[in-house]
Amino acid sequence: MTDVLVRGANVQIDREQVLVGVGWDADAPCEIDASAFLLSASDRVRCDADFVFYNQPVAESECLMLNAEPNNGEDRRAFAVDLTVVPDDVAKIVISITLDLGRGGERPSFGMLNQVYIRLVDPVGDCFARYDLQESNDELALILGELYRYHGIWKFRAVGHGYNGGLEALAVAFGVNVDSSGDGEDHAEENDQDEVQVQTPTLKRRKTRQQALMERAAELQKALRSLMPLIQAATESQCNESNTRMVIDRMLMEAFGYSMDEVKAEQRIQGRKADYVLSVDSEDLMVGEAKRAGMSLRDKHIFQATSYGAYSGIRWAFLTNLTTWQVYHISAHDKVEANLVFSVDLQPDISLDDCARLALISRYGLARKRLLEQHWNEVNALARENVIRAILTEDVINRLRIVIKRDSGCNFDNEQVQQVVEELLAGL
Repeated sequence: MTDVLVRGANVQIDREQVLVGVGWDADAPCEIDASAFLLSASDRVRCDADFVFYNQPVAESECLMLNAEPNNGEDRRAFAVDLTVVPDDVAKIVISITLDLGRGGERPSFGMLNQVYIRLVDPVGDCFARYDLQESNDELALILGELYRYHGIWKFRAVGHGYNGGLEALAVAFGVNVDSSGDGEDHAEENDQDEVQVQTPTLKRRKTRQQALMERAAELQKALRSLMPLIQAATESQCNESNTRMVIDRMLMEAFGYSMDEVKAEQRIQGRKADYVLSVDSEDLMVGEAKRAGMSLRDKHIFQATSYGAYSGIRWAFLTNLTTWQVYHISAHDKVEANLVFSVDLQPDISLDDCARLALISRYGLARKRLLEQHWNEVNALARENVIRAILTEDVINRLRIVIKRDSGCNFDNEQVQQVVEELLAGL
């Protein structure tokens, strides 16, 4: 059972290890970061190592660790907390989120978001406390909650307090010495006996997901180009399916980054067969169908992989003939369907944009499940039927009626406008 807290409410923590998850709108218009501060009774950090954030994700005592890409499919950031090893002179652990100011354009604020929350999850995955922020204005930083000691017992309090300053201002307020220049250099302090190196936390921005993905795409492009003579020779000679798979094996391991034991060939289950199953950390994530080099690909060719994936609970599949790579999303509601996510052709040249798509099915991409999921959601959102459905909503029809009246002076009702729009869409 989950205790849903209001601002200022608290709950006792009767677990030794907890996961503190924080979340916000998936389509947030700006970069958001989560951070934590281990504070003494004076509400100050004992040292800079008590500041846990993107450039310093583990507290010195390892009682607190930040996971920037949690794999539970819900939270945007998560902190793993081991309360048994929190130093005795730490009185509370403050959890905050902050906005990035370094992107130009409109000044961001948490008032732009529809959802912000913090929740506590036990080791078996059950949420036992949650606080949803009810309202926010122009703040750039929010303290969402705090874990604190009370007569030797750990408790959690929902805070929801905002600050106009960003991450640097919040860190400084808690006594952290920050290097906002971003050079990340060590600062030396001299001592009577020896020289001690003190690392000052740097707030230099970490790479965004898109930047990291494009770096992987560039690496993938270089690796695939080095394999192109082999791919072209196999295609020109129209080598058989067995020899084609030998080339695909090399591509998956040398370019896409999988280890040998993560590329499983000729997998069978309940009469269904997959030429390939790709796994990451022992979890099967994608099935694959291989056709002879240069063979024209057809929708029916993905059937075997699709049926295997649907039966096995795998939602992604690829189909390839070496030069063309097609990726599908598998759904199994009323019936099993495979919907094309993207198609990439490696000839005549391999573009960086195409490699960014292929990077989504590399080991790097599949290990970060949200990357491929987000891309599919964007593709699906702009699918013809979804766009038509959006056009025919009452809000859009009403807006069209208003614009028509403004431009022509003619007054129609929504039903008349909708009838014309439906006729126009039917003719497309």
